[in-house]
Amino acid sequence: MRARIPVYPSAASFPRLGRLRARWQDWFPFSEPSGTWTFSGRVALYHGLPSLNLPRGSTILVPAYHQGVEIETLLAAGHTLRFYRLDERLGIDFADLEGRIDHTVSALHVIHYFGFAQPLEPILRFCEAHRLKLIEDCALSLFTRDNHRWVGSAGDLALFSVYKTLPVPHGGFLVTKARRTGNGLRPAPWRSTAVQTLDLVNSGLQANTYGRQLERWLGRASHWMAGRIGWDRSATIGSGGATWDPRLLDYRASPWISWLMRFMDRDTVVARRRANFQQLASRLRGHVTLPFPELTDGACPLFFPVLVRNKVRVQQNLAALDVQSVNLWDTSHPICPPGLAAEVSHWRRECLELPIHQELSAEHIDRVADAVLKVLRNQ
Repeated sequence: MRARIPVYPSAASFPRLGRLRARWQDWFPFSEPSGTWTFSGRVALYHGLPSLNLPRGSTILVPAYHQGVEIETLLAAGHTLRFYRLDERLGIDFADLEGRIDHTVSALHVIHYFGFAQPLEPILRFCEAHRLKLIEDCALSLFTRDNHRWVGSAGDLALFSVYKTLPVPHGGFLVTKARRTGNGLRPAPWRSTAVQTLDLVNSGLQANTYGRQLERWLGRASHWMAGRIGWDRSATIGSGGATWDPRLLDYRASPWISWLMRFMDRDTVVARRRANFQQLASRLRGHVTLPFPELTDGACPLFFPVLVRNKVRVQQNLAALDVQSVNLWDTSHPICPPGLAAEVSHWRRECLELPIHQELSAEHIDRVADAVLKVLRNQ
């Protein structure tokens, strides 16, 4: 039985990172005085919005390529949304953005995709020229910089999804320029934290040949026990997924997350992700469309995106070879204008994200490349 290559870092990361009592509070964004742990990135966005003092019902400019839960979050906060165009590399089309400004627009929402920074200087100039508040969505870009400036440090509000980059059960982080009053968030429910911690452990076991056998045995035992005690996982809350769940808005991250952060090493995380990205790019270049063929200075890539036809089938075939991948953001939010949605529809149809995280060695990356090439040959 082969070890599975997980798309996100798992509990197997801890012995490889190997730092105890890391000074993680010294790293941006955790070093910011206004920084606040939340259950997830969408919770950070929702509770950060009041600090912007935007007029009730005012318009926020949002990108045509989005997950959907950030759109639901902004709508739940009472704002009107207006979508703007992106170029073929998901960069902001400033000419299009200019044409969407009117007296109702109060803020610009910018997404840094896949760990690649949007250009902060022109964004700041645009916001200053039009007196807009800047919302930086860094959910996919923890530890990324643009010209030596951390993404999230320019915005009036910045949100991060820490658990997507680091092996923690959940955790969002909020940074705001303005001071905030207490948001009254409660610690994450222990049952949800326990379930998500077990998910990390299970993923770590699957990443080991012998661990997979143990994980299967434990899985059968846990299913049997769940049936005996009437355990219903749907009653717990989860930090990921594209479905809007208002229950999350009541919670901050568990104290368990801060304890786990002591094992992290930011510089190792960034260096390994960059090295893995470059290795996979060298193996796949010329065989598949690479929307980001070169790694920019300062990027801390979350995944390795590729554009493929029949991506659901490709994902299934990779899974059969024990290589996980992510079918990210395959559906546009229904309020996005059809014309703008159509312009990025190929991203939703074809973009598949491959694992390059810090848990993976050069041998793992070669396995990912070999699997992709085999699947593409057999299409």
